Amino acid sequence: MQRQKSKRVKFSSCSDDEYDGYMTYRPLSNLPTPPPSLSSAAQSPKNPLEDGERLKTRYLGPAIHLVNLIPSAASLATPSVPLVQAILSRSDLPLESIALAVCVLDALDNRFALSWRLSCPLHIVPPIFACSNKRHTLPSGPFEQQLHIDSVYPELIILSALTIAVKFLDDPQASTRYYCSAWGGDIWSCEQLNATERCIMENLNYRILPLCDEDLLTDAMVDMQLAVRQGGRQYGGYDDEEYRVEMNAYPSPADESDEDDVDETCESGSSKSKHGKPVVGLGLNLTPAETPPS
Repeated sequence: MQRQKSKRVKFSSCSDDEYDGYMTYRPLSNLPTPPPSLSSAAQSPKNPLEDGERLKTRYLGPAIHLVNLIPSAASLATPSVPLVQAILSRSDLPLESIALAVCVLDALDNRFALSWRLSCPLHIVPPIFACSNKRHTLPSGPFEQQLHIDSVYPELIILSALTIAVKFLDDPQASTRYYCSAWGGDIWSCEQLNATERCIMENLNYRILPLCDEDLLTDAMVDMQLAVRQGGRQYGGYDDEEYRVEMNAYPSPADESDEDDVDETCESGSSKSKHGKPVVGLGLNLTPAETPPS
């Protein structure tokens, strides 16, 4: 009995290279695709603004200018103009106080960025969520876990500068929790605000009074006015009437040149009043060493 020779079957529609590749194919892995992890969910972009929050138009120019003053080396994240505009809308600060915050940010040197990145604390997940072993369960606490300084919104630096300016000019005796909640919308913790304030004050050598110079504040007001002209319509999208109202909120150079005439008319009993100037308060209310309980 003669044994038949085996024949190699080849598909006529395939070339030799395609056939060899098909026979030598191996799957990349036998394991299924893993579900999304907590770290990838925490790193996904989120909108920190509240739904339906109304932003005041007059703060658009200051918001644009403040965002441009954040040190570029402080964070890889891109700061948000609407978020800064929301902070200003909640605080309802006068332009003089915002001008001092502009001077504070403008006076920071290159050492601030590294100091802030090394000292700013990150949010910690509460123990009740850290001990949870349930699969696919995301924490629902007020603060998400932050694994790197670049996950901290850099607008915290602007909030700290505004807080320093208000403490120096008005001395309202408000707590750190108030600024984090009422102005910051609970995006940052008290520890983060305290650390950022401390970095700013150390970088300025605790000297705020030289920044209250009238020429510096006037330049800050002019820069905010230019920010409205250059980028206001890009971010705000308001019409010409709202644009004129926004521009009227800033003093014009003619008003600055007529200050002497305004003083004389005020002494003679005229109803015309001069533009307000920032008044230096009793001094900066330094942040307490211990963070107030939230």
